[in-house]
Amino acid sequence: MADIKKKVSQIDQGLKDLSHKQVEDLSTRGGGTIIGYYDGEEVKKIRAEQFTDTCRTFSELYFDDGMLIFVLEHYYIYNKPMTYTEDVARANNDTVWYDDKKTIAQTNLYYLKSNKLFKWMRDNSDVTVNSSEFINREPQLWTKALIFMKELKELKNN
Repeated sequence: MADIKKKVSQIDQGLKDLSHKQVEDLSTRGGGTIIGYYDGEEVKKIRAEQFTDTCRTFSELYFDDGMLIFVLEHYYIYNKPMTYTEDVARANNDTVWYDDKKTIAQTNLYYLKSNKLFKWMRDNSDVTVNSSEFINREPQLWTKALIFMKELKELKNN
């Protein structure tokens, strides 16, 4: 893990020397932005902000020699959809409506080696490697990375 942390730090320290492209995130209903940082044609980092009615997500994906090596995700999960206002709740005879103070924050750190997820920390606790949640997360991370790269590539080709 130390080598991954070192590489992530090197990428972050060198961002000013990388070219970057920014696009609107069309894959999320609430919108957002995706920024890709490149060394020539090679993606080094992708930062994304995604918004929905029920949560917002801030992601940072790091790459080395074309391989995903680290992902940092901050999730903010709302207690109710943002559109579920006090007036809407009362009309539905509900006593609970959207309240930003009740938003749950969650941080996930994913470490990958040779394109394989080997460590996942959620809010400073390890997620069990053999759990179905852990096993299913790797393809989800790759899907997210590929969607972001596709959206960035489409901008480049326009």
